[in-house]
Amino acid sequence: MDIRQYRCYHQGKLYEGAVVFLSISGGIKIHVLHCGCVSLPRRAAFGGPALPARRVDLPVSAYLIEHPQGLILVDTGWSREISPRGVYAPEAVRRVLPRRLADFYRPRVAPGQTACEQLEAMDISPTDLDLILLTHLDPDHVSGLKELSGAKRLLMAEEERWWTARTVYSLRQPRAMWEPYPIDTFWYKGSPIGPNRWARDLFGDESVTLVNVPGHTEGMFALIIKNRGRFVLLSSDAAFSSRSWREMLVPGFGFNPKAQEKSLLWLREQSRLPDCAACIANHDPAEKPRVIEL
Repeated sequence: MDIRQYRCYHQGKLYEGAVVFLSISGGIKIHVLHCGCVSLPRRAAFGGPALPARRVDLPVSAYLIEHPQGLILVDTGWSREISPRGVYAPEAVRRVLPRRLADFYRPRVAPGQTACEQLEAMDISPTDLDLILLTHLDPDHVSGLKELSGAKRLLMAEEERWWTARTVYSLRQPRAMWEPYPIDTFWYKGSPIGPNRWARDLFGDESVTLVNVPGHTEGMFALIIKNRGRFVLLSSDAAFSSRSWREMLVPGFGFNPKAQEKSLLWLREQSRLPDCAACIANHDPAEKPRVIEL
């Protein structure tokens, strides 16, 4: 256990105290996986004025976490059925997604790029996964469930299933892509962490914390993965790239811009902390597949 004193200013006030860092023997590895891509209207990703026809290609990420508690996959990316030949195939996409979403996402997944295919290349089968965490229910995050549902446990926020999936966000969350699977849920708890102080300590040791970051959807969470006095923040879709929080570019793909901005401000604060090893947005084109060790 590492105890460090801190002094910091926030909104003009000085805060002092001590932070306890827990160290996990053996460490934690985070594999950044790109599981296909989307071609979105630029305005949807980065907001602001842009011609509706102007599109930007963005990766769709999932993350494999090697943790002492087991193998954890964060989100699932696109499944192979969405892009059978490894290219954008409108007829295949429309068999899976409603036309409005098919035309919006325009997904494609190169051969060997689905999460299932990449795990297989690492000699990991779906049944080897101890947990799949679903940050939210948009199709580019749950499509791969079709190939990975054999994992020991699937988990999402109750706020996402009970509220988000029943409101306006359901327009982009086809139930057929997630409802057939036995997904457990958790409730957020009051916490000093996060833009609205809702979070869940997954294992009770602060090594993996699920932090509610509303705006893109109301129940969505980011992850703080912490060990040895350092942490990695996986922002999910609270931001579309590091530019989002550096330049405060609120994504246009959401229904609550005030909550989106608040979540972005929190991401920016976290990214500037000296113990932040990386702050990663799911669709950041500058983020390359890599392995981060904590």
